Amino acid sequence: MTKQKQFSAGISLKNTLVSLFLVAIILSDLSFAAANNEKPIPPKEYTKESIKEEITQTITREREQTAEEDPLTARQSEKTDNPALHEIMPNRLNFYGSLRLRYRDTNTESVFGDGGTRVGTDGAWQFVPDYWLLGRIETGFKLFDNLDQIIDPGSQGDGSIVNDIFLRLGYIGVEFPKAFLTYGKNWSTYYQVASFTDRFQGTGADASGTFNAGTDGGASGTGRADQVWQTRLQINHPWQIVSHLSPFNINLQYQAGEKIPYADNAKYNYSVGISAILERTDNFKTGFALNYAAISKNNLPKLKKIGLDGDDLALLYGFQWFGEKWYAATVFSYLVNHMATNDGYYFDAWGNEVYGHYQIFDRIWVTGGWNILEPLSNQKQAGAYKLQYAIVGLRYTFKDFQRMIYANIRFDNSKLSSDSIHNAGNTYTIGLRWDFDW
Repeated sequence: MTKQKQFSAGISLKNTLVSLFLVAIILSDLSFAAANNEKPIPPKEYTKESIKEEITQTITREREQTAEEDPLTARQSEKTDNPALHEIMPNRLNFYGSLRLRYRDTNTESVFGDGGTRVGTDGAWQFVPDYWLLGRIETGFKLFDNLDQIIDPGSQGDGSIVNDIFLRLGYIGVEFPKAFLTYGKNWSTYYQVASFTDRFQGTGADASGTFNAGTDGGASGTGRADQVWQTRLQINHPWQIVSHLSPFNINLQYQAGEKIPYADNAKYNYSVGISAILERTDNFKTGFALNYAAISKNNLPKLKKIGLDGDDLALLYGFQWFGEKWYAATVFSYLVNHMATNDGYYFDAWGNEVYGHYQIFDRIWVTGGWNILEPLSNQKQAGAYKLQYAIVGLRYTFKDFQRMIYANIRFDNSKLSSDSIHNAGNTYTIGLRWDFDW
């Protein structure tokens, strides 16, 4: 393909994606208008029991929202749960932080270090009723050690051991009645499903493919995507027969070419992502996500030496369900030219992550789950690589999951390099998470 044809194809794709974004926003406004024209629903009759149950449901949903890493997901939930209250919320400019420290003991060393500490600011200004300008800047720190790059790549920046201060999030956008349009470094459309199980403290999210090739998923577009255009759309269900369903979520994103991890001077041509999530009012949610990053055929001959033989494709399906005292979720992934060994060889794989927690006493929760990622049988370049571990832990909460101390054991049978001889060995962790704002 000539450069002129490649350029034309790129322009065509961009125009198509811009059209999709515009269509999504128009559909959201039509959905909003249709919702406002619906026949009024008769007032609900309340009893003492129903009031108590509704309060419990509200407290439960708010608790689980605090565990979300993506702040826009929580904002979407707020609008869904109480749109009238959301519309009259005041403009805001918040400064916030999260201190996350942990002590880890492994089979090679013991380390006291950072576990995803960050500070940031976010703001929202309602310029007309239910239309907002919004933005966020969030800085992360890894000031104590670099062992976490191996055990928990999702808490790190771009994978460089020399950058102890890095940009975690940085975006601006417009919020419509039923949609968001943003640009910058933001949690990806893929993460809208991967977040179902990204609830462990200090580990996890390995089998979903979110944080691939020793990065935060910024370049591929599956984690905290770099320089990404993104829209999030909510569509109301017009039929009473499905009144037990929350608005249907469709998320789209486009990302220009970013550097391919482990590849010298090679970039993705572009990447696109889409996810769709269906949620019931009884707190059951299921979703599907796809992320595709194109690689130029001209680059493939030199990229084959690190295992890349085509475009990057990540597929994910998952569900979550929670109640007053419990939470359970799982995701299944299929990953092509996406994951890499610690020594830099890409491979195709399938994965499964499970996470759950249960309240055993007033402030004490037990947690557990596993991560499994297996290269496909024909992926010889992966060598001895396998990801296989289970986690059990306890949490003592001071304020939901925003302020807590925790301890967990990771029973690890993984081999993370293509030439691994020994298993990774167990990891014992105690830690602190303390969120605050001004």
